[in-house]
Amino acid sequence: MKKKILILILISISFGSLINAKSMLPSESDNVTIVPTVILGQNYPNPAKGKTVINVEFTSSKATLKIYDVLGILVEEVVITKDKKVINLDVSEYKEGIYLYTLEADGQKITRRMTVKK
Repeated sequence: MKKKILILILISISFGSLINAKSMLPSESDNVTIVPTVILGQNYPNPAKGKTVINVEFTSSKATLKIYDVLGILVEEVVITKDKKVINLDVSEYKEGIYLYTLEADGQKITRRMTVKK
């Protein structure tokens, strides 16, 4: 008998939570702001030797990928159009070391680290 009562109470609580959760969802009349999605993948292979690949995703018409050395000096800047999702980066002329690359798109900046080996 106690198990049946406990199960009924849990079902009632779950059902009540479900109703409350549904009322928290936006309706068609609510103003909902969609935040743009910017994704900057980790380069591969990492460490890079010769060439490396970086996956990107953004919603604006174009973005900028900037590569900096560890001293903060801009090494390369790549302008990316919206239809390009994969960046093939030639790092054969880079010195061996650690670099930071930053994707600037949709008013956001995301930075990742890359190692270059000779």
